[in-house]
Amino acid sequence: MSLKEKLRGQVVLIRGSLLVLQVVASYLISPYDTSAKEAYQTSDLPLDGIASLGHGNWDAIYFNYLARNGYDYERFGAFFPLYPYVLSVLSSVLHMPLQSLMTYDSCTILSSVLLNNALFYLNSLLLFKLSTLVGLSELQSYRAALLYSLNPANVFMSVGYSESLFSFFVILGLIVREADSQWYFLCFCFATGVRSNGAALVFFILYDHITCMMNANQVLIVNMICMLVQACACVTPFVWFQNHLFDLYCATDGNVTSEWCDYEMGFSYGYIQSKYWGVGLFKYWQVQQLPNFLLAAPMFLLVGGVLVVWAREHLPWGSGAPNKHFQFTFQFAGYLHLAALTGLALISMHVQVVTRFIVASCPYLFVYCAKLEKPFSRLVLWYFVVYCVVGTVVHSTFYPWT
Repeated sequence: MSLKEKLRGQVVLIRGSLLVLQVVASYLISPYDTSAKEAYQTSDLPLDGIASLGHGNWDAIYFNYLARNGYDYERFGAFFPLYPYVLSVLSSVLHMPLQSLMTYDSCTILSSVLLNNALFYLNSLLLFKLSTLVGLSELQSYRAALLYSLNPANVFMSVGYSESLFSFFVILGLIVREADSQWYFLCFCFATGVRSNGAALVFFILYDHITCMMNANQVLIVNMICMLVQACACVTPFVWFQNHLFDLYCATDGNVTSEWCDYEMGFSYGYIQSKYWGVGLFKYWQVQQLPNFLLAAPMFLLVGGVLVVWAREHLPWGSGAPNKHFQFTFQFAGYLHLAALTGLALISMHVQVVTRFIVASCPYLFVYCAKLEKPFSRLVLWYFVVYCVVGTVVHSTFYPWT
């Protein structure tokens, strides 16, 4: 049996085990917050409510609501539309044969579980492919994919969150690029439609074309045009969504309904994140948030360690650099992207979110972790497994987690 075939079986086993753990935990442990039950329509239909056991908590409530009802409230503008739309289509198709067994609300939750777990399985295989393309051995690629399947944000890839779909487009885009195709920007375009930080993927596009022109020692008009087209395509879903929200919430007769409607650009994202979700520069740096900083600390330490060691090994001023001729590889862009997102999470986000934020956005983290040797590889594995299991139990019972 090849390592890739072995990986397929192990990922299925991990997914099945965690789904069972979610159901068992929701049965045995009283929920910290019971609002999830109030967020969904219930009935006496035979299978109604079964799919919601541990799968419809926290932000999943919002995503499932958006899939059913759309953007009724301004605060929902923090959630980008592609995942709710895909979920809505899948739920409608699935509900047709199941309408005598469960309500549409339960069908939406079931759809999110099926979609996300299928994507998570596919993402593990795609990460194996990406790892081989960037030069890892088959064994190291197997380790990278297995670490991904045990990642510390595992539960968010299984329930009704957008991380699995976003991760799919990011990994697929990097694979397409590593295969020397310029069509990778389309994957990044879809990723931006799933989550706002997809717009940050434009960095890969700019880096790719600028380094290409640097290597050619000239500014090529074709490269410039291609770079601008691809970069604009990548951020177009973000701009379109902001305009869509403006049409939804800002009156056309001069009676402005919200402060951001008067903004010159008419962009609501920053305003909504600040007003409704408390997101902003150093807003989370409060004494009462210390437990959340501690919860996020392992991911910050892991990313910091990976970046420092990688820099020492590859940058010309690093003590372990084999030579002084640094190559501007696409992987280097990946590590810059990883550093930027981690810094952003530290200073301007709900800091505990950094775990799933990085896991979904930065697949090169797993590529590097797969090359670690003992005892560091064991420390990383223990961190992943503990957070994977504990996070599944805690999130399923509606207790605060990352």
